[in-house]
Amino acid sequence: MTDLLTRARARLTYANVVASLALFIALGGTGYAALALPRDSVGASQIKARAVGTSEVRNKSLRLADISRSARSSLRGEQGPVGPIGPTGAAFRAAINSGGAKALGNATNSSHQGGTNVYSVEFGQDVSGCIYSAVLAAVQAGPVLEQPPAGRITVASGSDNKVVVKTFGADGTPAEAPFHVTASC
Repeated sequence: MTDLLTRARARLTYANVVASLALFIALGGTGYAALALPRDSVGASQIKARAVGTSEVRNKSLRLADISRSARSSLRGEQGPVGPIGPTGAAFRAAINSGGAKALGNATNSSHQGGTNVYSVEFGQDVSGCIYSAVLAAVQAGPVLEQPPAGRITVASGSDNKVVVKTFGADGTPAEAPFHVTASC
């Protein structure tokens, strides 16, 4: 045992002691900082300019407000050419009573063969590429507000400028009923 102590004292030089002490302080100091510093205690005032780079910033952690206005404006390129004007969109609509007469809307004509559930509504231009919608609805038929019975309704393209509407009762049988129809282009 004394032989072991003698050999250890022979290697115990000033340089070895200082190097070991520096190593323990360095390792213990970072451990102390990690344990002793409160969460979020390091802010912009404690960080030197240009000390934080891309590798230190987590992806998708920055918001637009974190980037200066000058940096944002330098990223903005020149404005491109104006694109073509899109379609203005047209909506064709009509309120049709159970007899097939147009009460309101911009339909040019409507027809209905009495005793059937089939109505043809004609508009002033091609509506074959439009989206159709129809709903059973109350419609003014002269001095009377005509209420629809419970039921369902279908609408489909009839020809270039016409749509065909079919009305049904709640039990699914064909029934005459007032409705509103639209063609959105």
